[in-house]
Amino acid sequence: MALDFYQYSRLTAEAQARLAEEVIASGRLGSIGGFYVPLLETAVAMRTGRAHAVAMASATAALEVTLRALGVGAGSEVVVPAFGWVSVGAAVTATGAAVHVAAVGQSLTPSWEQVADALSPATAAVVIAHLRGTPAAHIARITAELRERGVPLIEDCAQAWGVPAAGSHGTAAFFSTQAYKLIATGEGGIVVCDDLILMAGIRALSGDTRVRTPEPVWRGNTRMPEIIAALAIPQLERLDALLEGLRALQRPAAELLGKMGAVLPIEGGNGCHVGVWCDTPQSAATLSARLNALGLRNWHPTVGDLHICDAWPVQTSSPDWGRYLDIQIPYLKGDARQAFLDLLQQAITFAESPA
Repeated sequence: MALDFYQYSRLTAEAQARLAEEVIASGRLGSIGGFYVPLLETAVAMRTGRAHAVAMASATAALEVTLRALGVGAGSEVVVPAFGWVSVGAAVTATGAAVHVAAVGQSLTPSWEQVADALSPATAAVVIAHLRGTPAAHIARITAELRERGVPLIEDCAQAWGVPAAGSHGTAAFFSTQAYKLIATGEGGIVVCDDLILMAGIRALSGDTRVRTPEPVWRGNTRMPEIIAALAIPQLERLDALLEGLRALQRPAAELLGKMGAVLPIEGGNGCHVGVWCDTPQSAATLSARLNALGLRNWHPTVGDLHICDAWPVQTSSPDWGRYLDIQIPYLKGDARQAFLDLLQQAITFAESPA
């Protein structure tokens, strides 16, 4: 499949170019005093049902600044899931806090019991990720248990654009507009929350000089530039149409992959991936190699993969990642959808064949 079908941002390339030209012509390139940064913040807040949103230079920056605004620092501990991206832990350590890793199961996310095992009296926050376009399996229970204990929950929604309710559970949540996300601007992030004081702290720490704080604080510079926000606006406006197209192809793809093993639930997701736990690591590796040969994007974890805590400075027990594989769903229409499914069937048939 051609690369174009996986680069969802190309669907709104003309509109992005037009807005980028307007930003350049206006001369207002910074986040302060611009038009598109506040427009994006308002749109994301409304879409997620949160009161406030702050646009950032990256999702990693959004997490770090949020942790700092919550008072996380030296002497604190933050629980992160064993499957995610390595920069989540980096954002924690940048505050001076220590990382504790919660184990995950085949849902890709921790259960409440796995989170509870990682808690301590020093726990200042817990990060839970909605991964591969699906909602975290145990988010409701985790939210309730942490709220009862007064521990802030931060939702990692970097891969969860369009996932219903993603970003609505925790004290705060952050999204990503990095190059490989459903809304892609190269780099960028957005944090959402309901608490006015927390929002003001996040804005101040990110470098918004217009926000006053009760006490002086060191202000960094993690603001999103105006041109990045302009690139995100057309994609956000077209997000529902993108999700509809992805979900329509995801369903038959999930049915085909059921021949290889246990397919992760797709209900409540955004349609961008189908995950499967193959019966053996060999079958997963064979399927992945065949998919690559056919030009179908997939992810099969290997040793040293930075999504998995096995490659991080802090580790915990993990599932047999060699059995896992997921396939990215391209955006296609008409006959091209069936062509994709035919190629997927070819790959599955090849993987099922005796060596």
